[in-house]
Amino acid sequence: MRSVRWFVNVLVVAVLVLAGSSPSWAIPAFARKYRTSCQTCHIAFPALTPFGEAFRLNGYRFPEGSDATMSKDQPVELGAEGYKKLWPRSVWPGELPGSVPLSLVVESEIANDRATKTTSFDGLGGVAAFLAAGTLGEHASFWSEAEFHREDGEITTEMERVNAQFRPFSSPILQIKVGSFEPGLTLVSGHRTLSNYGYLMTEEPVGDNQWAAEPFQQGIEFYGVAAHRILYNAGYVEGAGNAPNNTKDVYGRVAYKFGGLAFDGSTKGDASALTANPKPWSEKSITVSIFGYKGSPLLSETTTTLMNDPNTNIVSEVESTTSQNDPFTVYGGDVRWNFMDLIVRAGMSDRTDRRPFLSDPTMTDIKTQNRFGEIDWVAYPWLVPAARWEKFKVGEANMEKLSLTLQMLIRANVRGYLAFDKVKEPGDKYRTEEIVAGLAYGM
Repeated sequence: MRSVRWFVNVLVVAVLVLAGSSPSWAIPAFARKYRTSCQTCHIAFPALTPFGEAFRLNGYRFPEGSDATMSKDQPVELGAEGYKKLWPRSVWPGELPGSVPLSLVVESEIANDRATKTTSFDGLGGVAAFLAAGTLGEHASFWSEAEFHREDGEITTEMERVNAQFRPFSSPILQIKVGSFEPGLTLVSGHRTLSNYGYLMTEEPVGDNQWAAEPFQQGIEFYGVAAHRILYNAGYVEGAGNAPNNTKDVYGRVAYKFGGLAFDGSTKGDASALTANPKPWSEKSITVSIFGYKGSPLLSETTTTLMNDPNTNIVSEVESTTSQNDPFTVYGGDVRWNFMDLIVRAGMSDRTDRRPFLSDPTMTDIKTQNRFGEIDWVAYPWLVPAARWEKFKVGEANMEKLSLTLQMLIRANVRGYLAFDKVKEPGDKYRTEEIVAGLAYGM
């Protein structure tokens, strides 16, 4: 036991000294609004507990209409209640959050590239993100983020998920999301994972078609929870990563949860008891989900060549553009099994692209397969290892990936981790790509 404690202490100290970056965030502003710990909603931020998932699906509200009583932050009323009776001859009254719903998350990274045997400090203090999220009365909510990245001395700014959400009813049976968001396709998300790595199934493009479900899509999505345990999503989006195109993408998903806390967080007990649960991640449940996605992006590539005019001997640049449509479909699903302190996930998707390669338009009907399996274990409330296997196959080219992440909550809002991944390229054996150590904290 002394050896184990010594080893864990060394890991914690190492993570405090080192650091890491990830595209996933949590919102400390919610902890301030409800005067509760981050672990009410997060296993280890940004991964959600069952209650955290219900809170998200309720438009960042406590379930069953208990948000007003659970909130410790009184909103600013924009108009008296009586104006509702005067509408449409008056502006419908609304409200603002009582305090600025802004959070700051900082991450840093040290990474060791195993191919070049080099260790880089370039990621130390490499990411800072400002996030705002909350509600605007009973029928509207919002999420927005701006991320600042420093790499090789250059600072870049990213805006990924920025959206408004509306619900016409007091329950989450129907909600409308407008803006940029991750489409509701799978139970897993690179924005809410215990791993340091996103999922190939949602992030890996095919050929010259740069579409991937994450990190975000722009458009409109209808979603909701029916009969407490049925989750549905239907979207109409731009289709990210390719040339502008009038044809939009469509998708749909349906999921069902057996056992455990319902999708909408409905419970026969007092809602306040959910925040006092000593093991908010623990339950016995099985959730299954299936989805379909159809897109028709325009692939385009512009190349520049130098042409010499034999009459004038003047060299000039000539641009040529190659473009083609690549209609594609993706079908798949995933399952999540929660058994007390253990979370097991598995999923698959099959994709067919009509013409994904600009260099060879004759290559048609390219098949892509994605498979993954993952095990997350809450060994202690502050120590959570996660292991994942993934397979990504395009045509006959097959790639596999193994990754391991050890999450350590130094405090509820301070997270350290150690992670590495091993990749098997086509015709090769497994090779370690990188080893990283990280620290993230939110306020």
